[in-house]
Amino acid sequence: MIKNIVFDMGNVLVRYAPANFISAFAKQPEHQQLLLNEIFGSVEWLQADRGTITKEEMKWRICQRVPEMLHSTVSEILAQWFEEIQPIADMRDVVSELKAQGYRLYILSNASQDYYQFRDIIPGIEFFDGEFVSSDWKLLKPEKEIYKQFFSHFQLVPSECYFIDDMAMNVEAARNSGMVSHIFRGNIEELQQNFKTVGIKNPSHENRG
Repeated sequence: MIKNIVFDMGNVLVRYAPANFISAFAKQPEHQQLLLNEIFGSVEWLQADRGTITKEEMKWRICQRVPEMLHSTVSEILAQWFEEIQPIADMRDVVSELKAQGYRLYILSNASQDYYQFRDIIPGIEFFDGEFVSSDWKLLKPEKEIYKQFFSHFQLVPSECYFIDDMAMNVEAARNSGMVSHIFRGNIEELQQNFKTVGIKNPSHENRG
C-alpha cells in the first residue's frame, strides 16, 4: 500500500527552464547559448547540486571559459538565477489533496544550496513532511546511494513510496530502488490517472470524473 508520495522539484513542483529566462541576463543569442552551456550545462552545475563546490569556485572556473565581457553576467546569473523560477501553481491542489487524504509527502531533488533561497515558492511546501536535497548529502540522482539514504533518513519502506520525477533515468533508478514511480511530463491529468491506477486516493480526479 502506498503511504508516501515523493516529489522531484524541478519541472514537477516548479518550472526549471534556463533557456526560457536566460534573456533576462543576456540579450545577444550567441551569449545566451554560451552562458546556458557554460553555466547550466556545466560540470560545475552538477558539482553544485552535489554540494562539492562553492559558488565562488564555480564563478572562477566558468569565467575561465567565457569572454571577459561576460564575467559580470556570470556573477549576476549565479547570484540571481533562482529568482526566475516559477511555481507550477496547479500542483498546490495536488499536494494539499494528497495531504488531506493522509499521505506523507516528501521532496527528493537534485539541487544546490540555492534551494534554500527559493523553497518558499514551492507550491504546498507547508504540507511536506520532509525535504531531501542532494547538496546536503553530497549525492545525486540517479545514484543508488541517494535513494538508500533517503529511505534510511526518513525511515521509509520503498514499496510504500510513490515517486514523481520528470527525468526517465531518475524514475528508472527509483523503480530499481523499490519505489512505484511515474514520469511527469507536465500533464497533471495523466498524473492523477496514474494515482488512480496504483490505488492512490485522488479526490480531485474522482470529482471531475
